[in-house]
Amino acid sequence: MATRIPAPSADDAASVADELAVLDPDRTLELGGRSVTIREYGFFEGLDVADRASAFIEDLVAATEDGRLRYAQVRRLFGRHRAVVPAIAAQAANVEVAWLETLAPGEQELFMATWFATNSAFFVREVLAEVREAQVLAAGASAGLSVSPGSPPPDSVPPSSLADAPSAS
Repeated sequence: MATRIPAPSADDAASVADELAVLDPDRTLELGGRSVTIREYGFFEGLDVADRASAFIEDLVAATEDGRLRYAQVRRLFGRHRAVVPAIAAQAANVEVAWLETLAPGEQELFMATWFATNSAFFVREVLAEVREAQVLAAGASAGLSVSPGSPPPDSVPPSSLADAPSAS
């Protein structure tokens, strides 16, 4: 005898959608009479974006001082960093900034919100990298050390003195 399987609840469906978004974060929108796919940055492309948008990322770090990153705060930074944000957002969709600027305000809002949601993991990783670096530098400073994130810990550096040098005799 066949058993009827109950339909998933709305919460279950949302959970599945969230899991799929992690696997494939790309989003396709119909904007300005065009089908546009906003994609997540690849690794090396992300390095370039992080370099170009370093001031934007610094402001994201400052916006997360309370441990939370809220879109309302991020959205305001789009205007502060207007010289770079539209370019990196357009890059993620393979569209021109000029085309993006011709969209109606509601479509621009949808595009920017979708772009940030699609690439939020990238921006969170960049913010965390900055926070970790600041913590390492602060820990080194409080211990009286001059430490850079790429330096080995002080106790792992071999001693260098004349006594350690091999003798010529």
